[in-house]
Amino acid sequence: MMSINSSPVHILIILIVSALLIITGLKKQPGLGILGAVIIIILFLFFRGDSLGAIGFFKPDSWFTTIFSGLILGIVIQLFSVILIEPFSEKITGTKHDHSLIDSVKGNWKVFIQWLLVVWIFVAVIEEGVFRGFMMTEIINILGVGLPGLFISVFFTSVVFGLSHGYQSRSGIISTGIVGVILGVIFILSDFNLWLAIFTHGFIDTIGIGLIAIGGDKYLQNRFWKK
Repeated sequence: MMSINSSPVHILIILIVSALLIITGLKKQPGLGILGAVIIIILFLFFRGDSLGAIGFFKPDSWFTTIFSGLILGIVIQLFSVILIEPFSEKITGTKHDHSLIDSVKGNWKVFIQWLLVVWIFVAVIEEGVFRGFMMTEIINILGVGLPGLFISVFFTSVVFGLSHGYQSRSGIISTGIVGVILGVIFILSDFNLWLAIFTHGFIDTIGIGLIAIGGDKYLQNRFWKK
C-alpha cells in the first residue's frame, strides 16, 4: 500500500486541490473550492501527523515588524496593481476586471466593514495557507529548495491562484496571477513563514476594496493614464 508520505501521493493531492480551486473559480463559486481545499489539506496533514507549522504557520521573529512590513508591502503592491498590472492585463485580454462580487461596497461603509472582516478572518489567512503554505511547501518538498524547485513552486501556484480567481474575468486571472508571484516570493524570502504573506495579502485586499468603495481605483488609473 502506498504511503501518504510518498511523492506520488503528494503530487495527487496537489493536483486534486488545484483542479478543485480552478474549476470552482471559473464557475464563479470560489468559496466552495476554498472550503473543499481546506478540508482536504487538514485531513492530509492530520493523517501525515503534521501540524499547521509544517505549512508556515509558526511565530515570526517580530509581530510588529511583520505587520508593519505587510502594511508597506500591501500599499505598494496594491497601488502597483491598480496603476500598472490591471491596465496591462486589460489591454492584453481586451476585457475589464469583474469586481461585481464587491460592488456593494461602493458608498456603503457597513458593507465595507463586513468585507474587511471576511478578508482578515477568512481570505488572507486561508488563501495564503492553501496556495503558499500548503501548495508551495509540498512542491518544494518534492523538488527541493534549489532554484528550479522554487521557480516551479511559485509559477505553478501562481497560475492556479490566477485561474481560481476566474470570476474576475480574464484580466483578473492575469493580474491575480502576477500578485500571486509576488506573494510567493515574499513567502520564500520570509524563510517559509506565512505571516508576512498573510498580512501583505490582507492589506492588499483592504486597500483594494477601500479604493473600489470610494472610486479611487478608477481615479488613479485615469490620472496615471490621463484618460
